[in-house]
Amino acid sequence: MIKNILGIIGLAVAISISSATAQDVETTSGPEESEYGKGGNPFGSTVGRLYLSGTFGSGFFDGTSNGLSEETGFMYGFDLGYEMHDWIGVQGGYTYLSDRVLSILSIGTNFSYQWHPFIYNVGLGAGLYDPDIGDRSFGIAPSAGVYIVLGKSVRLGLNYKHDFIFTDTLITDLNRVYAGMMFLF
Repeated sequence: MIKNILGIIGLAVAISISSATAQDVETTSGPEESEYGKGGNPFGSTVGRLYLSGTFGSGFFDGTSNGLSEETGFMYGFDLGYEMHDWIGVQGGYTYLSDRVLSILSIGTNFSYQWHPFIYNVGLGAGLYDPDIGDRSFGIAPSAGVYIVLGKSVRLGLNYKHDFIFTDTLITDLNRVYAGMMFLF
């Protein structure tokens, strides 16, 4: 009889300890009703957030077919965006390419897939290309990249964009490779 009582008490203690340890922070794997106030995304809500991203890198033209120089130039800029859900967002940005004295104003959309600590993204943007000398042009720019989540509101990323710039007589290709630091609000 005493062995049975000690066995039941031991079983109750084992169940209570295992239930308490099953309620780890950021999981909902505990017993029923234990997940209130716990779990969810450890990096905060991803619905309806603003972000600001500073970027720097290099931009180079594919000038083999149109006589342009293929020299690379330092590029810097910023993007301001709104992440509607964790997989889609819209953004506008400004980029400056130093060797061409070229300003790029853009607007576009961004699709992302989160696999913590990485966030993979693809996007499509449209832009106004405004050189210091010459005419303005319109273009589209598909992009792809990867971010590493550094904290609840900071990401570090590496991206690539291929710009198709349309002018009256030809289509010019601009390749942009850049790194960026994104801050979420």
